[in-house]
Amino acid sequence: MTNQPRPSFSPSRKWSLSLNTLVVLFSVLALGVMINYLGERHFERFAWSSAIQVKLSPRSLQVLSLVTNDVKIVLYYDRREPLYDLSWSLLKAYSFANRHILIEAVDYPGNPGGAQDIKARYKLSDRDRDIVIFECGGQKRIVYHSELSDLDTRALMSGQGNEVRRTHFKGELMFTSAILSVINPRQPKAYFLQRHGEHDVESDEGVSGYSKFGGVLRENAMQFDKLVLEGTGEVPADCNLLIIPGPRTVFLPETLEKIDRYLKQGGRLLTLFNYPPRRTGLEPLLANWGVAVGNNVVVDPKAVVRQYDMVVAAFGTHPLVKPFHHYYQLYLIQPRSIGPESSGPAGVNAPQVEGLFFTTANGVAWDIRADGTPQRTGHEIATNVCLAVAVEKGGVRNVSADRGSTRIVVVGDSYFLANDNLDTEANRQFASQAINWLLARNELLSGLAARPIHEYKLTMTERQEEAVRWILLLVMPGAVLLIGLLVWLRRRR
Repeated sequence: MTNQPRPSFSPSRKWSLSLNTLVVLFSVLALGVMINYLGERHFERFAWSSAIQVKLSPRSLQVLSLVTNDVKIVLYYDRREPLYDLSWSLLKAYSFANRHILIEAVDYPGNPGGAQDIKARYKLSDRDRDIVIFECGGQKRIVYHSELSDLDTRALMSGQGNEVRRTHFKGELMFTSAILSVINPRQPKAYFLQRHGEHDVESDEGVSGYSKFGGVLRENAMQFDKLVLEGTGEVPADCNLLIIPGPRTVFLPETLEKIDRYLKQGGRLLTLFNYPPRRTGLEPLLANWGVAVGNNVVVDPKAVVRQYDMVVAAFGTHPLVKPFHHYYQLYLIQPRSIGPESSGPAGVNAPQVEGLFFTTANGVAWDIRADGTPQRTGHEIATNVCLAVAVEKGGVRNVSADRGSTRIVVVGDSYFLANDNLDTEANRQFASQAINWLLARNELLSGLAARPIHEYKLTMTERQEEAVRWILLLVMPGAVLLIGLLVWLRRRR
């Protein structure tokens, strides 16, 4: 009788192993489902590459938290453009942060059919290329290729070369602004006061033009227009922000009365003074709101850039300048002192005046002679001179509940927001912060700036290029072949 081999496992043991295997597979599947379920609601993304910006700023996240309807974003771009990858990666970060952000990429050279569909849908011309289209509820905003980066043309303009280099990527700045503009069908409106020597918001002139400041308003989803108060007209009812940028001539009494009446109705005012000081009539008006406008010029030997310019890095505790601590500084040109009025209104219902930024402890305010030149007496006291204040008053008699509390920002320099200086240091960020605080848009009171583009260049001589070519074409492939041959010979033995 032939001996039958005994089975390795008994039937009960087989069933036990099979059941154990099924339980393990089911557990792994259940674990995967739970991880995906939790990951969909509580996810965290990490940026492994510093070359591609994928981490959104707090301000962008605040804006995205306001998005409750679908926002369609079309990246209508040539994939070969250097800014394509930066823009696409950034837009994906927006879509990950809010499921209502729907993105689509159309490579118009490689996908002519899709390109024709986008052109017909958004009524684009043949010149509309390399753009990002934002759409929500019938509102549309287009961000153009030229708006996405800052260019360094110094070498080209000086004749020292023909290179134009990108220095900063402004994608997050422009994309967040575009989203904000399309989700808000009614945009706030600012008015620039005119006829008193103020800066012109439509001027591209470098030293005194304010066209870039107008761009800051657009970035913050605002409209703007010019305003003349001489005559019978009042401050318009749709004025959400009145801007008086660097007046140089005297205001008529009736104009000052209209401005004061607007403020008492809960108006919002941004006014900037400059050098040389000229009495305009705004000074006593602001004194009634607790602001002292100095008839001087402030210098700071420890922060001087040129003769009367300075860099300011000391900020107060006001929410407007909270993001500036430890990170930013401002560049000012011959500022005047702006501080709380010592003899101003007092009491519970008095305006609350708070300093925004200051010189170092070495700051000195020089009085001005009748001819407009600084007068040094030698007895000036060095101290932290206040250069800007924020004023707030609300919930009291004579203040309209429709507009809310009165808010005022006064700065002792107007040139720091002109075209030549707006993008120096954090001047642009301050302009944006001031606008949003004045409008009580607290969700936007956080920093948002252009990100630097890092470039790495390797310069080699012709001899070095020849050596690298031989290494790549001969030495490295030859080394791989030699190692393979040695392994083959060893195995044959």
